[in-house]
Amino acid sequence: MAEAASAESSSPRLRLRPEGGLIARIAWRNLWRNKRRTWLTAGSIAFATLLVSFAMSMQLGIYGVMIENSTLLLEGHMQVTHLDYPDDTKMEQTVTNGTEMIRGLDEIPVLRAAPRVEAFALVSADERSFAGLVVGVDFDREQEVVTIFDNIREGRLPSSDDEVFVGATMARNLGVAIGDELVVLGSAKGGGVAAMALSVVGIYAAPIIEIERTLIFAPLSSVQNAFALGDELHKIVLKGSDPQNMEREMIQVASVVGEDLLTRSWVQIMPELNQAIEVDRLGGSLLYGVILILVSFSVINTFLMIVFERTREFGMLLAVGMRPGLIIRQVLVEALFIWLLGVLVGLLISSSLIGWLYVEGIPLGDFDEMAEQFGLIDRMYPAFALSGLLTAPVILLIGTQLAGLLATLKVRRVKPVEALRVN
Repeated sequence: MAEAASAESSSPRLRLRPEGGLIARIAWRNLWRNKRRTWLTAGSIAFATLLVSFAMSMQLGIYGVMIENSTLLLEGHMQVTHLDYPDDTKMEQTVTNGTEMIRGLDEIPVLRAAPRVEAFALVSADERSFAGLVVGVDFDREQEVVTIFDNIREGRLPSSDDEVFVGATMARNLGVAIGDELVVLGSAKGGGVAAMALSVVGIYAAPIIEIERTLIFAPLSSVQNAFALGDELHKIVLKGSDPQNMEREMIQVASVVGEDLLTRSWVQIMPELNQAIEVDRLGGSLLYGVILILVSFSVINTFLMIVFERTREFGMLLAVGMRPGLIIRQVLVEALFIWLLGVLVGLLISSSLIGWLYVEGIPLGDFDEMAEQFGLIDRMYPAFALSGLLTAPVILLIGTQLAGLLATLKVRRVKPVEALRVN
């Protein structure tokens, strides 16, 4: 009796496995009863997968180019400042113990840090004077963080405390050339007069005329001494590994600098750039959603035709005792196989294309010359991201299963006698 009871209790479990395998085999064979329709449906899924995954990867790649070209010119991926400095750029709003702070940030492996001091001053040459922003920098560190110091039009970078690097527009306005002298007058920290006599050794070009017209760069120590800043800084400009995923690095930086200083990413430094990206991302999502919905409707149409053509077959299966739930499951498995065919073809093509472009890149046409001149990125590369590759397949999986389910709901209302009379 115990053996019989054991056999009875285990028999349903034993039947589930061959039943599932049998349904899968029947569903696979049913797909090829109409090969043209199967391949057309799978082809629409493949096309949608290819289009959406490739477009999303390119979109993410474009965002990367926009962020790199905007941040690496001058501002960097992140900045550390006094809490009030972004809103109130006073000379007194400084980062104290600058050397120690830089040493601590250097211990974060993926980061490159460049210290800066900034001071508004009157820049003069002979009888000409213009307002400008004197920026004290460590040129070696800056070249690891930003690209503006690669855009040398004439001369070289400063190597001693009495040399200066000026923009082409300011040099033209002041009428100075390589070897001429500039006089800088400003207010030192504490209210004293800051004065510097600097020799022009380099002239740079920039894609933004305001930078060329306003900013001059001198060695960090000379500006600190002239403006009585000691070891204080106004900014620490940082370059990270991935500007689109900086949460972890932001946490590391904040742990080093503490709560008394402000750590900002490019999102806070350039809110207009982030806003433009978010608006474009939203527009792209709406377009991709429309494409995927249209493909899902085409799959619904396919399965409505399948159910209509096989009404007699379903009636016969119901007549011999098959439960409606098993018929619905069989059709859902057919939908799963069609989705799998389409997605595999679409992902194979899109990943191959994205991989090739990830290595080769897409030239930016007329932008190439300007990019080369100003040290910007001259090629566009797609982003090989899982989100870009998997978004379309996941949504289409849901769409195809819903399509199969909606098309087969009428199976529960099928009467075997009436269904067997359908021609």
